[in-house]
Amino acid sequence: MRKSLFLTSAIWVGLSAPAFAQAGQLEAQGEAQASDQGGIGEIVVTAQRKAESLQDAAIAIDAVTGADLVAQGVTNARDITKIVPSLTIGNGGGQNSSLFLRGVGNRTNNAYNDPAIAITYDGVYVARPAALTGAAFYDLERVEVLKGPQGILYGRNATGGAINILPAKPQLGERAGGFSVSYGSYDAVNANGYVNMPIGDNLAVRIAASRQVQDGINRDGSDDRDLWSARGQILFEPYDGLSVRIGGDYAKVGGVGPGNHYLGSFGPAPTYAFIPSPLDLYEGMGTDAANAYRTTLRGAPGFGLLRPLNQKNYIDMEYWGLNGELNADTGIGTFTVIAAYRADKGGSAFNGPAFNTAINIVDDSQFTLEARLAGNVGPVDYIVGGFYMKDDAYANNEFNQEFVLPIQSYNHSTKSWAGFGQLTFNVSDRLRLLGGLRYTKDTKRMDGLITNFITFCGAAPPANLNPANGAIARCSGANDATALPRYPNALDPRAALDWLISNNWIAPSSTLLTTPGAPRVFPLLNGRGAIQQTYSPVNATRVFDRWTWKASAEFDVTPDSLLYATYETGYRAGGMQLAEGHPTYEPEFLDSFTVGSKNRFFDNKVQLNLEAFWWKYRDQQITYFTVDTSGTLVNSNENAGRVDIKGVEADLIVKPMRNTTLSGKVAYLDSTYKDLHLYTAAPRDNLGCPSTAVTYGSARYPATAANPAGTPVRAGGQQVKDFNCSGNQGVFAPKWTVNLGIEQVVPVGGAVELVGRVDTAWRDSQWGGFEFLAFERIPAYWTTDASLTVRDPDAGWSLSVYALNLENKRRYLFPQQSPLGMAVTTVGAPRTWGARLSADF
Repeated sequence: MRKSLFLTSAIWVGLSAPAFAQAGQLEAQGEAQASDQGGIGEIVVTAQRKAESLQDAAIAIDAVTGADLVAQGVTNARDITKIVPSLTIGNGGGQNSSLFLRGVGNRTNNAYNDPAIAITYDGVYVARPAALTGAAFYDLERVEVLKGPQGILYGRNATGGAINILPAKPQLGERAGGFSVSYGSYDAVNANGYVNMPIGDNLAVRIAASRQVQDGINRDGSDDRDLWSARGQILFEPYDGLSVRIGGDYAKVGGVGPGNHYLGSFGPAPTYAFIPSPLDLYEGMGTDAANAYRTTLRGAPGFGLLRPLNQKNYIDMEYWGLNGELNADTGIGTFTVIAAYRADKGGSAFNGPAFNTAINIVDDSQFTLEARLAGNVGPVDYIVGGFYMKDDAYANNEFNQEFVLPIQSYNHSTKSWAGFGQLTFNVSDRLRLLGGLRYTKDTKRMDGLITNFITFCGAAPPANLNPANGAIARCSGANDATALPRYPNALDPRAALDWLISNNWIAPSSTLLTTPGAPRVFPLLNGRGAIQQTYSPVNATRVFDRWTWKASAEFDVTPDSLLYATYETGYRAGGMQLAEGHPTYEPEFLDSFTVGSKNRFFDNKVQLNLEAFWWKYRDQQITYFTVDTSGTLVNSNENAGRVDIKGVEADLIVKPMRNTTLSGKVAYLDSTYKDLHLYTAAPRDNLGCPSTAVTYGSARYPATAANPAGTPVRAGGQQVKDFNCSGNQGVFAPKWTVNLGIEQVVPVGGAVELVGRVDTAWRDSQWGGFEFLAFERIPAYWTTDASLTVRDPDAGWSLSVYALNLENKRRYLFPQQSPLGMAVTTVGAPRTWGARLSADF
C-alpha cells in the first residue's frame, strides 16, 4: 500500500511539476556569485523587517535556507533543533507543542497558554504553538531563529526569541517547477513540489503541495506521520514601487501522533523509590505488553490498580489561513500592510503524561493586522508601525486519570495591540546607534469551567490521601475489579455523573454540583470509598500591558567585520486558567545584554561569528501541581522562577578549497535558578529538591483568625512543603552543545557532481522537567547524519541517499512525571535511511 502511494506520488509530482524549497532571488544570486568565486555563500534574511545579508544583521540569529533544510534531513518543525542547538521543541501529547530556547519556554497541554517563543508564518504572528504540528516544511525560502527577547519588531510574547517560517514567493516572469520524492525507513514517503507561472509581465502564481506519510516507529503505531498540505500565492506588481501578494494554505494532520514510553514508576511516600519499567523504548503505551505493565501500577487517590488504556491515540486536525501583504514605495518610505486570518480545528487523544486517555477538542481562529512604514530622513533610518490581533479559542478537554477525571470547557479570547518604532542613527559610514520602543496591551477574557471527579479509597475527604493499609486492601487485590470505579472518557460532567449512577456506584438520587462552593461528596454504595465533585468556573477579564525597549550600537571594523552590542527587554503576558483557586497568573519578563561579532576573512573563505549574552529571566511561568491558599492541590501555571542565563556561541565556516566546506558551532550555556520555590503536598510531593514545612504567616499563605501564624498549611490532611530548587540548572538548557559538518563536492564529468555530507551534533546532559527527578536528566549524546548525492546543477536534478542517527540510539526528548506516579518520556527516532529524487526545471 505504502509503495503504491510512493509510485503514485512520484507520477503526480512528475506530471504536475509541483514543489520544493527554493531560496529567494537575492539569496540565490548571492550563493551563485560565491560559488563562482569559490567563497562562502550569502543568506539574505528579513528578521529586522528589511532584506539584508545574514552577516550584516547585528542580531543573534540562525538562518537556514530551504536547500540546507533538505540536505540536513529537516522535514518538520521538530527537526530544526538539529541545526539550532539552543532550541528544543517537545510534545507532551496530541497536537500540542512546547518550545524552549536557551532554557526559556513553557510546557502546556492547553490552548490558553501563550508560547514564550513567537512563531511567525510568512510574516504572520501565530498565537498557538500547536500550529507547528501542521507546518509542512516544503517549498520554503528559509527558516530564521532569533535568539533573545524581540521586544520591538516582534513584541508580543517573544520573551525568549522568534521562529520565522518563510515560504518561497512567486517570481515574476519565471516559468518554473520542481519536485522532490523520497522513500525511507518505516515506509516513509515525502512527496512535494511547486510550480511558478507568470501571467503577463506583472502577475505570477505559485502553487505548492506536500504529502508526508510514515508508519509508526513504536509497536503501538505511535511516532507516525500523516500530513498533506497545499499552498497557493498570487503576486501582482502593477508598476515599480507597488506589490500585492495574496496567499492561502491548508494542512491536515492525522495518524496516531507522538508516542510516550513507560520508564518506570515510583513507590509510596515518603521515599518514592523508583522502580524501572521492563519495557524498551519501542513499546509505546498502547500494546498488550504496555497495558499489562500498566495494570501492575497503583493510582492515587483511589489506590487501586490501573486498567488498560481505553482508547487508541489519534490526531485529527485541520489548519488553514489566508494572508495578504501590500508593499508601496511612498515619498517618505516603504509602507507595508500584512493582514491575515488563520484557524485550526479538530481534536486528539493521547496518553502522555500517562493519562489513561486525554482528549483535546479545539476550535481556534485569529485575525492579525500589522502596518509599518520604513524609510530615512537624512542620517536617520526609521521604522514605525502598529499591530493588532484578535484570537478566539474554544476547547473541550478531559484528562482521564482513572481515579481523577478533570473536565474542562472554555471560551478564551485575546485582543492584543501594540505601537512600535525603531530609529537607526548613522553616525558615520561605519558607526550606527539604534533605539527602539514598543507598547503592548493584551486584554484576555475567559468564560470557562473545570469540573473534577475524584475517587478516594476509605474515609471521606479530607483524611483520605494516605488511608490505612486495611482501607487500601478494600480497594485493591482480589476486590480490585469491583471496589472502585475507573472513569470512562467524558467531555460532559453530566455524562460522567450519569455513568456513575447507571453503574450503581453512587445513589440514583445524586445530583450534579452546578454552583461554586464546597465540593459535593457522593459515598460509594459498596462502602469502600467516596467520590468528590468540584465545580470551579472562571468568568473574568484581565488586562496586561508593558513598555519594552532596545538600545544597540553597531560598528563596521572593516567591510567584512561587524561588532555590535544590544540591550533589549521582553515580556510575556499573564493570563487566566482553569485551576481551582488559581484563576490567573502574572506576566514574565526577560532582560538581555548581547555583544557579538560577525566576520569574513581570507577572500570570503572563512566566516567566524561570535556572540556573548547575559539574560535576566524573572517571574517565569511554570506549570506544576501546587497548593492554593485553602490547601487544595491544583495543577496551575505559577510565576515561580528567577533565572540567570549567560553564555557564548562561536559559529565557524571554512572553505579551504573550492569544493570543500567545513562548519562548526560551539555553544556554552550557564542557566542557573537564582530563586525557585515550588509548593506542594502528598501525593504530589515527589520532587528532587530539599524541602521545609510551610506554616501560615507568609505572603503566599497569609495568617487569618482561623489559621494564625505558625499553623501548618495542609492539603487533604497532608503537610504542605516548600521545595527549594534554587541553584539548579535551567530546564532544557544543556551546558555545552557542538555541531560539526563537512561537505565535499567531487566533479564526476561534465556538470555532474558527487556530493558527500556528514553532520554530527553533541548535546550535553540537561534537565527535561521541573521536578528535577533523576529520570528527567537527559544524558549527553551524539547524533550523526550522512548523505551522498549525485547531481547535475545545470540540468537541475539530484539523486540522494541518506542515513540519519547513525548511532542508532533513541534519546529522551520530553521526560515527564505523570499525575499517576509514573515516569514517561517521548524519544527520538532510531537510525533511519532513505533515498530522494529532486528536480527543478
